[in-house]
Amino acid sequence: MKISHHMRRENSGLVHSTLEMVEEEQRQGHDVRIVEPSNGLTAMLETFEGLPDIHSIHSQLSVHAYHDKVPKIMHMHGEPLSSVGNGISMRAIVDLAPACEAFICMRKEEWPVWDSIRRTYVVPKGIDLNRFKILDPAPEKLSGSPAILYYENWRGQRNPLLACIAMQEVIKVFPDAKLHLYNCPGGKMYEAFQRLINHSRWYTFIGSLKGQEKDVVTLLNRADIVVSGLFPLYARGIESFACGKAFIGAGYKEDNYPYQCDFNAPSIAETIIKCWRDMKDEKDLRSGYFRKWAEDHHNITDTIKQCIDIYSRYAK
Repeated sequence: MKISHHMRRENSGLVHSTLEMVEEEQRQGHDVRIVEPSNGLTAMLETFEGLPDIHSIHSQLSVHAYHDKVPKIMHMHGEPLSSVGNGISMRAIVDLAPACEAFICMRKEEWPVWDSIRRTYVVPKGIDLNRFKILDPAPEKLSGSPAILYYENWRGQRNPLLACIAMQEVIKVFPDAKLHLYNCPGGKMYEAFQRLINHSRWYTFIGSLKGQEKDVVTLLNRADIVVSGLFPLYARGIESFACGKAFIGAGYKEDNYPYQCDFNAPSIAETIIKCWRDMKDEKDLRSGYFRKWAEDHHNITDTIKQCIDIYSRYAK
């Protein structure tokens, strides 16, 4: 199948997820193209010529594709509440909906919202298990026992505040625990958290306050537990599973996962404590269990196979 992806260049989880999807499509024998929607003419990647069998929309849609009679499917990377909250995304989605045959989302909890706008299919939220993996030899661990990592892209209400508050309870049980904060964007957000750390004496448990880390796989392998600040859904944090690390996020409610929590600091703290106790008692939890969880629940191979099945229903 020939698939044309429309994706805006930016530093976001959307871009990382889309590129992983494209790589997997190629592994499964499909031809791909990635175009910047603002011009639609200069491809970032192209393995075929002429019209595609399907347009796969991730950001906007190039104006050159609106009237080419090729079916269009939109992937819903963002979550519905923030799509309304930012004042832009939901309006753009509604404007694009008439041009689309269907939507695809990756979390069953959001399906009712998207399906009310356009017919929506749910596929598993996949991880590239070839890229995200347990490294051997293992890199030097981040400080702390446990070493807890927050590495999501920070913006607005998506920040590690509740994780910091939770750590005040965690260190009462595990005094050597450390929370490492990565991908802080700098500017006012960095200043706010630096002041919080100094004023509240959080430096007793904050191990790092840093910007973007390009080598995410190594970073994940250096942690014991990865925490999320997202709610009510989840995003990139599940990459930690593939690297053999525990993931704790209030938005993650998949398939009876044993370390679920609510969106408040006491619940996050309680879950971190339970998880670390279990990991200390059961050595398999330090790698094998979480890697197996990724293989069973978040394999991008399954994601793309299901997407191709959906594309095939509409492609001519």
